[in-house]
Amino acid sequence: MGRLRNLAQTFHEFATNHVEEPNAVADGDDRYAKSTKIALLLLKEEVNKPLRQFEDYLNEMPGILDVFRVKKSPGYTSFSVWDSEFSMQELRRLLC
Repeated sequence: MGRLRNLAQTFHEFATNHVEEPNAVADGDDRYAKSTKIALLLLKEEVNKPLRQFEDYLNEMPGILDVFRVKKSPGYTSFSVWDSEFSMQELRRLLC
């Protein structure tokens, strides 16, 4: 889990530096900061699990959730919505 936590921390720091207002809550009802959404999407791409499994995976790792300052993983439907909110081309560019 140490490698994954380090990766999550890297993505969170990178996303925080990438957005203009990292702690501003994005539009919608999910109440996650834009930088958190981007970092979680990057982690999702890196872990490469189906959305429902990824949600369970995160919930089993409180250390990873602590990096993002959330108590439980966003639902798999949130990840689907976020995928359309941010272009995959932009996210892949960030991963490189």
